[in-house]
Amino acid sequence: MTSVFIVMTAVCAGATTSSITGVFNWATMGIDAEVRLNLRSLGVSLPTGRSRAEERLFSEYYANIQPFIYSIPVDSSSVLGDFVERGELTPAMVETLARKADMIPPAISTDIQNITASYRISLSEVCSTLIRHHSGAEFPSVVNPKPVQTWTGIIIIARDELPVHGRNSTALLQPCLFPKIWDTDMNLVFDKKHTNPALYRDATMVNYMGSSHIFRRTASGLSPEIERIVGNKPLRIIARRVFGINPTDPVIDSEDALLILSSEENKRLLREGRIAIIPAESVLKKELHAEL
Repeated sequence: MTSVFIVMTAVCAGATTSSITGVFNWATMGIDAEVRLNLRSLGVSLPTGRSRAEERLFSEYYANIQPFIYSIPVDSSSVLGDFVERGELTPAMVETLARKADMIPPAISTDIQNITASYRISLSEVCSTLIRHHSGAEFPSVVNPKPVQTWTGIIIIARDELPVHGRNSTALLQPCLFPKIWDTDMNLVFDKKHTNPALYRDATMVNYMGSSHIFRRTASGLSPEIERIVGNKPLRIIARRVFGINPTDPVIDSEDALLILSSEENKRLLREGRIAIIPAESVLKKELHAEL
């Protein structure tokens, strides 16, 4: 898989330069960033200036990573920054996400010219911040439920370009934090309000994985990573269309939706986030655009 990197450069006072590179990885549900400072341009000599360099390193990370966070796709029509503009999140909450990143301690390059540190922001932190309800909403009622088996999870396969509902076009499904699932009659099957909020302190509503995870030479045909999410007997569904201002929402056949909604046990899989979406490989790692 080819990584897509973001490179941003900020020119600070005098000749001091810094750079931040990173990747928005939906497969790992995280933003990985690396900040590099040139010690000479900073006017720092080692070892006495190391603490000053490390303080500057964090300062550059903290200032430059926030546009990345603001641009996280939340649903088909909103990024995280939209929630701040509407007053549903405060800037302080975004700052907290930046501060809570896991950091690999700073390291000096072998030529003693640069100091570098790496940071990782987990998107589960973002999800838990945005889930505000206290109990999951009821699912749509089924007039004529059918006898169905109980599965251990749900896999929705959307690897190819699909028709966009309501448009004369096709598109690849685009990942976001809270996609909705619709059926082909355009009934809402599942969205954020159906989740059990107690389960999302350290998890995400859905998981995005590459197709290699569902074509393995194992008893279940699945990789250990995806099996931990959907179990060894998941329901496999082929997405029929995509939907949304941005095409983030899979549309599944109404008969497949009925297989889920006819059983309390299968609806529980949605509530618990036992869902894996398999999009095109090209969308799993995405460049983020932010103006500094």
